[in-house]
Amino acid sequence: MKPLLSLCLVAFFPVAAFAQAAPPATDAPAKPPPFQPIVASQHSGMGRIGVRLAFDKATGLPSIAGMTRGGPAADFGLRVGDVIIKIDKNYTNTLSEDEIRLALHGDPGTGVELTIQRDDDPLFVVRAVERRILFDDMEEMTSPPMSEVARP
Repeated sequence: MKPLLSLCLVAFFPVAAFAQAAPPATDAPAKPPPFQPIVASQHSGMGRIGVRLAFDKATGLPSIAGMTRGGPAADFGLRVGDVIIKIDKNYTNTLSEDEIRLALHGDPGTGVELTIQRDDDPLFVVRAVERRILFDDMEEMTSPPMSEVARP
């Protein structure tokens, strides 16, 4: 009986050792590539998000002082007065003014992730903005456009 049992075990274990489960078939879409931050020193190109920055004298934090009408920042819901806390994964209080400006420039079609604080609200808003080629003669707006009905 023992030789028969050992023969069955020896015959079974090699098969079990080499048996592999087939991967489950799924029709799920492929995951998007992970977000890759763009470092200011590695930027190139003339893509911009269309904001004019003002820097607070006390904290050094940049805020949006003006936006290009029809630019990416306006399209993605940024507002004049928003304070930029982080650009990609870098806190703006650790960057110089030039590094902040460079981090917002890059190749057209690439994205930049901004963490902003709006109206001294303790909650932060994260927006991914796509850089585009903007011409120098595009009109700047300092406040969002209002309809004629809303004007007094």
